[in-house]
Amino acid sequence: MAEKQKSFWPYGILLAIVFCVAACVATIIISLNHPVQLDSFYMDRYQNVDENINEIKAAQGRFEEKFSVGFGGAEFKNLQGRFEFMIASKSGELSNLNAKILLTRPETNEFNKELGSSFEGQILKTDEISLPKEGRWQILLKLNDGNDTGFYRFDFNATR
Repeated sequence: MAEKQKSFWPYGILLAIVFCVAACVATIIISLNHPVQLDSFYMDRYQNVDENINEIKAAQGRFEEKFSVGFGGAEFKNLQGRFEFMIASKSGELSNLNAKILLTRPETNEFNKELGSSFEGQILKTDEISLPKEGRWQILLKLNDGNDTGFYRFDFNATR
């Protein structure tokens, strides 16, 4: 009697299917543990920015024709301090500027903090703050003069 030879290809197909299912499960677990962090540069929902990006860019251009904005630096000692921004009007007047300042880390929204601020002449100063940790930080600045809005991003590195 001739012996029947065993074929192993069904095991290979089964092993490939199990591997694909395991890869899908691993992908889902990893993506749930590391969610996408939305960019908050425009301080609005992504959908609103996407729908109105042309108007936002046009308002940014008009704002930059009226004002120049510079980062005056950060005065920090032991992760405590304040920020200053120089805002100069190209027409000579700083009337009714509203400011919104968001302190954030570029890789996460976990440490986002809205900062209070006040104008002293052409200098916009934030309230005193304490940073929770060292590293790379960003300041997102939104200025509105009633008609047009300007958005600015400034990076800095905080150390002890």
